[in-house]
Amino acid sequence: MKQPPFRWIETFRVIAGAGSMTDAAKILGVDQSAMSRHIASLESQLGISLFDRSKRRLRLTAEGKLLLAEADSAAEALNRFVRKANQIRRVSDGHLQVLTSATLARGLMPKVLRIFKEKAARVSVNIEVVSRGELERRIEGQQFDLCAVALPFTYPSEHMVHIGRFPGVCVLHKQHELAKRHKISLSDLAGEALVGLPRGTIGRMRIDQLFATAGIDYKPQFETTAVAVNEFVEDGIGIAIADPFTAKSNSGGNVVVRQLEPTIHYEFAFMFPADRPRTTLASMFIQAAEEGLRQQNQDHHY
Repeated sequence: MKQPPFRWIETFRVIAGAGSMTDAAKILGVDQSAMSRHIASLESQLGISLFDRSKRRLRLTAEGKLLLAEADSAAEALNRFVRKANQIRRVSDGHLQVLTSATLARGLMPKVLRIFKEKAARVSVNIEVVSRGELERRIEGQQFDLCAVALPFTYPSEHMVHIGRFPGVCVLHKQHELAKRHKISLSDLAGEALVGLPRGTIGRMRIDQLFATAGIDYKPQFETTAVAVNEFVEDGIGIAIADPFTAKSNSGGNVVVRQLEPTIHYEFAFMFPADRPRTTLASMFIQAAEEGLRQQNQDHHY
C-alpha cells in the first residue's frame, strides 16, 4: 500500500478532536472542501471508513479509533524530527568556550579543532589558555562550557570525562648521541644536562619521585615551564622528560621523541559545568577529542 501524505493524517487527527469539519477547518486554517477531499482520499487509500457520518457531528468508527492512536504517534515522530532539526541548526550556529592549559592547547587542540570543524563548520570556538591557578578559579566559578585539565583534579566524577592515560617520553635534540636509540632508560640520563619543570609543580614532583624510586639523582641544570621545554631542547640546551602533548608540540625539526623506561603516566580529562546541563556542542567537542587522540596514538612511532 502506498503511504498517504502526512497532511491527510493530520487532517484526520484534527477532525477527530474537533468533531466537525467546520471546527477542524478553523483550527487548520484550510478550506473545508479540501479537508473533505483529504479524508475521502485517506479512507479510499486505506480501504477503511474512519468516521460515522450518519449523525450531525462526525464520530470515529471502531476502525478510526484504532488508527487515531497511530496517527498521534506519527505526529509525535514528526515533532521529534522537527525538534532535532532545530537542535542541529542551533548547533551549527553556536559558540563554545573551552578552557585549557598551554600544554593541551599546543599539543592536542589543533587536531581536535580540525576534526570538530568538519562536524560543526559554523560554530565559533574560543580556546582560552590559562594557568593552573586561574584554571582552578574559573572552574570554581563555573565560567566555561568545557575545560580540559591534567589530572589529578578534584571535581565531581559525574561531570568529568577521562580522555586518556599517556606515558611520559624523553625529548632530546636529534644530534644527541642518545637520539640513535629507540628507548631511553633513566640510567642513560645520569650525567646529562637536563631541562626540568620548576620546583613545586605537580609535574616536577612526579619526575622527582620517578628518579628517586629508581635510585638515580635528578638535578636539572635548567628549569622552565612546560611551554618552553621543547624550545630549550631544540636549541641543544638539554634533555627533557615530558608528556606526549608537550613533546609533540615542537615548532622546529631538531627535536626527537623517544620512549622512556621506566616512565610516569599523564592523565587528562574534560570537565563539564556542574551547575547546568551538558550541551550538545560540548559533547561533540569531546567526541572530536577522542577521535584526535586515536589518530595521535596511531601516529606515535618513538
